[in-house]
Amino acid sequence: MAEASPWDSSAWILALDGQRSAAVGERELVHLIETPTLLEVPCTPAYCRQALVWNDAVLPAMDLAAWLHGQPVQRWRTLAGVFAYQTRPRAMPQYGVLLLAGIPVRARVADEQACELPKKPGKWRKAAISCFQQGDRPIPILDLPRIFGSSLL
Repeated sequence: MAEASPWDSSAWILALDGQRSAAVGERELVHLIETPTLLEVPCTPAYCRQALVWNDAVLPAMDLAAWLHGQPVQRWRTLAGVFAYQTRPRAMPQYGVLLLAGIPVRARVADEQACELPKKPGKWRKAAISCFQQGDRPIPILDLPRIFGSSLL
């Protein structure tokens, strides 16, 4: 096993569905909930049709896999990850939920792993800020302020 460089970063690799993964920074994942109780929100898009009550706040629950596929995705297991993000430096953190298909895996990421975003589906440019290669798979790094903001549409 190669020794980690002091310039490596830590990330969480998130299983969005059985085929697609994405990553967030180590400090962005703040809580993981197994078998979450999700509230249905009427008149909302299929990829953001639910919300979760966490720490006395109602948070939007984004199904990024459904957004990427353009339709709801079946999961044999649902996990909810609560993620913190900032819309600008030194701003108070805001929170959102991503629905996951598996337990996140921690990874070390080095600059040498940088690669192009996957071409399919073409929506990755709206949801990711960068990408790295892990083995033979590109792993997009999510832009959480954009995902939980209104600019993802």
